Amino acid sequence: MNPISAFFVRNIIAVFFFYGLAFFAMGLALLLASRRTSEFTFARAIIPLALFGILHGLHEWVEMYQKIATLSGGYVPTAAHEVLRLAMLVASFAMLAAFGFTLINRANRKWSRIWLPVAAMIGIWLVVVAAAALVTRATTGQIVAQADVLSRYTLGIPAAVLGAWALMTQQRTFREHQMPQFGRDLIWATTALLLYGVIGQIFVRKTELFPSTVINSELFLQWFGLPVQLFRGVIAAMLAVFMIRALNAFDIENERRLDAANQARLDAQANMLETERRISRERQRLNAELRQTARELGLLLELSNLLVRPLALQDRLDGVLQRLLHTMAFADAGLILLRAHNSGEIGVQAANGFTAPQDTQGTSHDSTRRDEAEALGRRCATLGSALCLHADGEILEVALQQAVEETPCQRHPSPIVVAAVPLVSRSQVIGSLVLAQPAGDQGRMSLEDIELLLAVAQQLGLSIDNARLTEDAQARERVLADLLHQVVEAQEAERQRIARELHDATGQALTAMALGLRGMETQLERGTPDNALLTSQVREIKGFSTHALGELRQIIADLRPPILDDMGLAAALKWYVQGFEGRRGVRGVFILDGEPLRLPSEFETVLFRIAQESLTNVAKHAAASTVTVMLRFAPGTVCLLVEDDGQGFDTHGSRFGGWGLLGMQERASLLGGQCVIDSTPKVGTRVWTTAPLPAPMLEMDNDTSETVVG
Repeated sequence: MNPISAFFVRNIIAVFFFYGLAFFAMGLALLLASRRTSEFTFARAIIPLALFGILHGLHEWVEMYQKIATLSGGYVPTAAHEVLRLAMLVASFAMLAAFGFTLINRANRKWSRIWLPVAAMIGIWLVVVAAAALVTRATTGQIVAQADVLSRYTLGIPAAVLGAWALMTQQRTFREHQMPQFGRDLIWATTALLLYGVIGQIFVRKTELFPSTVINSELFLQWFGLPVQLFRGVIAAMLAVFMIRALNAFDIENERRLDAANQARLDAQANMLETERRISRERQRLNAELRQTARELGLLLELSNLLVRPLALQDRLDGVLQRLLHTMAFADAGLILLRAHNSGEIGVQAANGFTAPQDTQGTSHDSTRRDEAEALGRRCATLGSALCLHADGEILEVALQQAVEETPCQRHPSPIVVAAVPLVSRSQVIGSLVLAQPAGDQGRMSLEDIELLLAVAQQLGLSIDNARLTEDAQARERVLADLLHQVVEAQEAERQRIARELHDATGQALTAMALGLRGMETQLERGTPDNALLTSQVREIKGFSTHALGELRQIIADLRPPILDDMGLAAALKWYVQGFEGRRGVRGVFILDGEPLRLPSEFETVLFRIAQESLTNVAKHAAASTVTVMLRFAPGTVCLLVEDDGQGFDTHGSRFGGWGLLGMQERASLLGGQCVIDSTPKVGTRVWTTAPLPAPMLEMDNDTSETVVG
């Protein structure tokens, strides 16, 4: 460590004192100046900046007193002292952020526009501190140190940048009021605030958090040979000097106010004549507005009649564009760009007046015009703002909420050649409408024309949205028709399965019984029956009847097992898994998670059918050795999992649409839930179904019980 560094390290107490003094003095000076009346927004924002200076100065003095006590008496700061110091630091940064928001929201003085963002920043800081404490498992002292570092990262640096931005906007206000010298003072103050926030607050104490493990006060001392507190103090003094110098603008403002009052008295008579001329101009302006309004209403009426016709969307867009170019004399070409419904990509949907891109006969100038118009339309749809392209290539936003003479487009010396307005529907930008005026005929496109375009775009956006909703409704109808077709096919398949099982099993058993009875009848008719043979035939017929009865019971149980109505879903699933293991030779495991509840009949039926269909798929296609069925009753929901260790399948392939999988998903949607099918080839398949419980059943226990079958 060089002698200079060692000197400042030894005298770090004095550094802290002057560091805090600079901020405290600035805060007092600003607080005294806040009592002056001024039209500048800067005057309204002085109080938060003054509180920032006072609180930050007090924070540095508290830290100075802690170091004095530590060096002199072995004092160790308590958690309460550290929390108090940290609260002062956070409060000072909050005041700095409030200063920035106050200056930025010049037109809106609602407290919510200022203090809600500040509260949000503090909330973010608290969340980050809590997350860091959980991740690092820090002690109380480490949490305070991390909170100090994170307050500088998440509050100090953003607040300083925000304040610097606000000061830059204010210095432009000073220049507009012919006070360039105070604007320069604010530029220097902005520079000091940026240095203080971006550099001064990035070099923090060393903690377990990145980047403080690398970029910290020790690194600053190694690089520059000076403590970072000295750098902050010098910057604080610089900020205080230039902020206090900028306060002299209020004195100049008061002098000008007095001069303006005297000048107003002298100009009173001249204003009377000017008032008459102004009334005449206002009358002319109102007449022009009336003509413009009549023109707008006529065009909007024509477009309304066009848009309500039962035409395809493309035909509507072509008709609107053609009508606009015919009615609005300033334009000879136009584009309509729309955002794709699914991919979100922006593309040209309709064009008129431009040479088609594939037309090799088109001039290079016309091709350039189309490219410029398309690029402006894409940018407009991306930003969601009306834009104007001037002849010199400058692109400006059309701020129609301002007065016409104050808009950047109107003040720009070069005329407008292309204008683009966004198409908005339900607060979403879905495209843009672009109009270009004829080449070589510049200066005729006014902001009133762009306002008319905005009105047309609003109506067009609603029409496009309605057309898309109609297309979506038609698509849903087609999907419903497909689902109905699948349901009918499933019903027919179920009928065929029942008929096949009755024919293959029960029918054969009944046939065997009929043949046996006929044989017995033949022996009885002979008069000398063989008792042993008759007894054997009776046993066989009894066996056939027992087998047929079992088959019928199984078919009935497959359709709807009585245990589902008597004992509920859990008992029915357990019974079905046991039967599945016996019939299919696949080990079945049933798990019940939570206290079983009796669900409404439609819930139990749908969930049982999903489990039944899943197990049928396992038996037919999975080639699994074990299948697990888990029924979980969670607060507010019921979950059903069917998982096997079989061969699985590709969920993106063609087989995904079969096996009744779509039917299971449709059944789950009827309950307001969803059925998710996850399968990996050679690993297995998981069918996870969740459904919300009805309102009367939301109260349940969280007990868990498991039953394993097999």
